[in-house]
Amino acid sequence: MSFADNLRKTVQYCRRNGVRETWYAAIERVRQMTGPAYIYDAPSEAALKEQREAWTAAEADPEKLPLVSFLVPVFEPDPQFMTQMLESVMAQTWQNYEVVIADASRSNTGRDIASAMSDSRIRWNGLAANGGISANTNAAADRASGDYIALLDYDDLLTPDAVYEITQIIKRDNPEIIYSDEDKCDYEARRYFEVNRKPDFNPDYLLANNYICHLLVMKRELFLALRLRSRFDGAQDYDLMLRAPWSSIRHIPKVLYHWRTHKGSTAGNPGSKSYAYEAGKAALEEYLRTCRIKATVEHARHRGFYNIKYQPDIFHARKEVGVVGGKLVNARRRIVGGMMDEDGKVVFAGMHEMESGLMHRADTMQDCYAVDVRCMQIRDELHTLYRSVFQASYDTHVMYGEEELVKRSIEFCRKAAQMGYLIVWDPSIVRQI
Repeated sequence: MSFADNLRKTVQYCRRNGVRETWYAAIERVRQMTGPAYIYDAPSEAALKEQREAWTAAEADPEKLPLVSFLVPVFEPDPQFMTQMLESVMAQTWQNYEVVIADASRSNTGRDIASAMSDSRIRWNGLAANGGISANTNAAADRASGDYIALLDYDDLLTPDAVYEITQIIKRDNPEIIYSDEDKCDYEARRYFEVNRKPDFNPDYLLANNYICHLLVMKRELFLALRLRSRFDGAQDYDLMLRAPWSSIRHIPKVLYHWRTHKGSTAGNPGSKSYAYEAGKAALEEYLRTCRIKATVEHARHRGFYNIKYQPDIFHARKEVGVVGGKLVNARRRIVGGMMDEDGKVVFAGMHEMESGLMHRADTMQDCYAVDVRCMQIRDELHTLYRSVFQASYDTHVMYGEEELVKRSIEFCRKAAQMGYLIVWDPSIVRQI
């Protein structure tokens, strides 16, 4: 991204959030840019060879292999990008796939590129009119024959092990939905950056932003039942995930998708597609209405992120939430407590309360393993559990040293989770100690 682009983004951020927040955001951005560079950790040649050999053995019984249909909506594609995308699919170590192209172009560019690949699994379909990304993708899905569909933009790239990793998860768990980690690449697909290492499925993080994004894979029957909705174009995949069942979702903690950045892409110029953020907000608002959750949605300080204001509070609005915790900061406004892992390690420890962290995780509501009792709210049904763990009522001060407080906080949250409740971290809640 050029200096002019960075400057424009900074000015826009300042107008939305003010000078103080912009100052800390700029400091954090500089620190990230001058820190260790991200390097895409590609599978070794030995690993790829092993996968190809496994494919050779597996293809002897193709009926037992799930077919993955990549849905690719196209409208006047860039020849270089589309060619490279198809080449990345054809380079897969596992070959149980098809590419279903739905092309609404007036030109023959897409058809000619697909034909030049000379592969029957690359299926070009011309559309009579350009209905937009949702309608065009739905048209591709109608023509797909796979057990699963995967959403793939014509200007992006798959890693060579993508279909292999997807297939292993399907064979093991038969989930309804699968998603992977992703990163971005430059125009020439030579430099990789901004890796998004995602958590396993996290409902509250999803309600704050469409973190799932790429690569998204779904059972074809489920996709056809839901379909993409054109009124949410720009955030159609977010709307899809908000409407999908959340009971059978698996995360592949590997980068399987390279999201190419260029002037026409959201990845390269997110400010150029403000309509996408409005569409995401509208999709989230509809989800809340459908679930009869009384709440309002606001744009967060980071583009593509949202804050939900529950009425009268989250415990009344959502019966599955049992515990909510926030940030504990010291006199220098550095995080010293709050969200913790199962070992009691404080997530985001040492960061300034105004910093947002990688992928803005430190500034986004999300579910977690545990939160610190010193900045904790609980629902009424958990008061008895609280008393048994802390040997005190919820309304009184808990008198323990820090180590014991952390230990009991983890125990309380673990037991609450075993009862079926979510433990939610809300970074807007801050307490100084």
